[in-house]
Amino acid sequence: MKRKYLLKMGAFLVASVMLLSMLSGCISEKKEETPAPTTTAAPEKKHYKIGIMPFHTGCMWFDPFTAAGKWWLEAHGHEVIVANAEWDTQKMNTILMAWARDPDLDGVIIAPLGGQEVMPGIKALHDAGKAVILANNDAGYCPEAILEVEFGSYEANKAAAEKIVEMLTEKYGEPKGTIILGLGDIRTPEHVRRADGYRDVFKQYPNIEVYEIETRMTADQAMTKTSDLLRSLPTVDAVVSVGMLEFMGMINALKRENKAYPVGDPNHIICVGMDTCPSVINPAVKEGIVDFVVDQPVLAYTPLAAYYLVKYLDEGPSALPKAGDTITPADVNIKVKPPYEGMDFYIPSDAWAPAEVVDTMDKFGHLWVKTNYRIIDKSNVDDPTLWSVITQNITDWGF
Repeated sequence: MKRKYLLKMGAFLVASVMLLSMLSGCISEKKEETPAPTTTAAPEKKHYKIGIMPFHTGCMWFDPFTAAGKWWLEAHGHEVIVANAEWDTQKMNTILMAWARDPDLDGVIIAPLGGQEVMPGIKALHDAGKAVILANNDAGYCPEAILEVEFGSYEANKAAAEKIVEMLTEKYGEPKGTIILGLGDIRTPEHVRRADGYRDVFKQYPNIEVYEIETRMTADQAMTKTSDLLRSLPTVDAVVSVGMLEFMGMINALKRENKAYPVGDPNHIICVGMDTCPSVINPAVKEGIVDFVVDQPVLAYTPLAAYYLVKYLDEGPSALPKAGDTITPADVNIKVKPPYEGMDFYIPSDAWAPAEVVDTMDKFGHLWVKTNYRIIDKSNVDDPTLWSVITQNITDWGF
């Protein structure tokens, strides 16, 4: 009996194991037939090699202009090269042509010194398949560039001229007076536009007399020519400049001729210029020698250019803004923290916005991202996000 019982139990166990195996097989088979949920891996982020070409390095204005874009690009994993054209259009062309032969270079941000004079270098880059964005100024008709980033030179200086007319009217009871107008470098299109902003206002008033000086944007020439006029003219009511280095020279001329009277003094000569600067200009604003300064968004130019250059390289022309668009800080990720100890803030400030995308295809062959600007006076000259304040705390820009 015991043996029969064991045989029956054995048969039962064998049958049970077989049944479980069959069920297990069915279940396993069923699992294999049902595909597991899948996730699409994010595409690998591309990293590019980008060149930034300013007029000059070792310059109070162009160092922060260059560094802001470099900081942003490097924060996003891109390689950056910078070269020094030393205010020489021939040297800039030579460098750009050398960059065109670099097989690893993907794109370039250029401040085109002399406008059309650097078109040979720009054409070489374009022919080599490198994407080009212009920043700070245009290069005349340049369909090789995909965009230009610059503030509204004409409009900003026209508004400054209107303010000067108000100040003269307050002084004399009518719009009249003698003005020295520094033209900057007449080879550079944006300096011409800035000067035209002043001319188009002043010429409306027959009793406003304007003496123009051309300085090639050098402080020495500006100081010499302004001093000559301050000595020779019976009265000067205002000195006005379209560029930083020139403006520094004009302020120094006022000091040299003992005519740097502060605002409020009855002998004060209205003093208005372009761009803040840690030396000469900002101190003169604080002292009241300078009434106000039109300041470009220096720290926004190359980050904006870099943002759209990377978008273009990633996605093609469809990623670029369209004519008529308005760009706000919420539309572009261009904030970056300066990579220096103690600088616990992000640049650029939002003062560059809103930026208007202007259709300049017929005139320049590309679209223009037209940024805003700031008016700087005693009330805001120490703003820590101003390029001219930041630059005082940096001794090594990394290029």
